[in-house]
Amino acid sequence: MKNILIFNDISGLGNCSMSANLPIFTKLGHYSMPIVTGNYSCQTGFDGFLVSKNDRVAEFAANLMRYRTPDAVYVGFCNDTDTLQGVHDVLSRLLSKENGVFVLVDPIMGDNGKLYSIFDGKYVAQMKKTVSNADCITPNLTEACLLADIDYAELTSHKEKTFLAYCGKVFADFLCKVGCKSAVITGIECGALIGNIVLDGDKLSYVTNERVDVTYSGTGDVFSSVIAGLLLNGYKLTAATQVAANFVEKAARASECKDRRFGIEFARVLDLL
Repeated sequence: MKNILIFNDISGLGNCSMSANLPIFTKLGHYSMPIVTGNYSCQTGFDGFLVSKNDRVAEFAANLMRYRTPDAVYVGFCNDTDTLQGVHDVLSRLLSKENGVFVLVDPIMGDNGKLYSIFDGKYVAQMKKTVSNADCITPNLTEACLLADIDYAELTSHKEKTFLAYCGKVFADFLCKVGCKSAVITGIECGALIGNIVLDGDKLSYVTNERVDVTYSGTGDVFSSVIAGLLLNGYKLTAATQVAANFVEKAARASECKDRRFGIEFARVLDLL
């Protein structure tokens, strides 16, 4: 059992973020140490959601770690630049002690070529600093472009049967540019398939699955949680990515509610982990 310090928001509706982290980490045999970055009435895909932000994440972490030291840190949605700065400060202090803490960052910033409206250039700049401390990051294609200063529109103008391989060439030096030790660039649409680029040191590989017609809120949270939990259980990155991709595909197919805002119903297949 590993102790995982979690920074993420929680939403009353959406079945995402912390609502994905906790059951998946528990199922994979780990002890969760959650710090909520923001409390949302509903995930941000709903109109008129309410939010209460936690501007004391560093203080929460210091208080919590008086009693138990984390073996790993998982970083998810961080609301704004100040919150992310607080998380970055915690990571810097932990890593300066050289105690072998594993760090996974899901650099949630945007999708479909666009930065989320609540973020700005300062947030992207801070995220670049934060991911440089990470053992593994799990950006989608938009976020990978933001981190590596790659033109998303130009990249996706090359969409064709070999698009995944083309992206692999473009991101071949991604780890050098970003500074992290490994990465999975997720959710790359390739016709009837969804692809992921796995960058592990000097190794590059691909994981693909059949696309599901409906997209759901929270799939990225589920995906990155499975990867983090399995890496802590000794899995290699490509194997962990394949398990995560298979799990998300099965969860999407098992989900009965087709309104994407309510999230992927991964509890229906949780016993597969």
